[in-house]
Amino acid sequence: MKFIYIFLISLWCFGYSYGSAEHAQEINEAECSERMITLLEEHPEAVIVHVKGLVCSSCGIGIRIGLAKIDGLDRSKFINGVKIDSSNQFVVMATDQTIDFDLVFEKIYNAGYDPIHLCYKKAGQIVRVKAPERTS
Repeated sequence: MKFIYIFLISLWCFGYSYGSAEHAQEINEAECSERMITLLEEHPEAVIVHVKGLVCSSCGIGIRIGLAKIDGLDRSKFINGVKIDSSNQFVVMATDQTIDFDLVFEKIYNAGYDPIHLCYKKAGQIVRVKAPERTS
């Protein structure tokens, strides 16, 4: 009987700590662009990807693992060069050289999510790259 009470209490605690997290809602592309500009001002070396459906930090683990393998990331920043911003549905990648955007989009698709677009700064200007349609 004592075991059952301990089990129920631990189940309640576990469920509360993981089940009560607030998740971001889907946000439209125009709002993302303004937020991306702000983030790019803070991290001018970054590439920021808007990822549809990335609404909790646990969602981004597969994305982070896939993107961390890409050449050109500054792995001394964030976690292996990749930061998940689930409140804005962004993946922020710290770069130290040019990266392959097609490979970035592919890694996100392979993780089961849909990239919408990415933004980065080039010669002081913000450049936006639309994600290609999923091929499979």
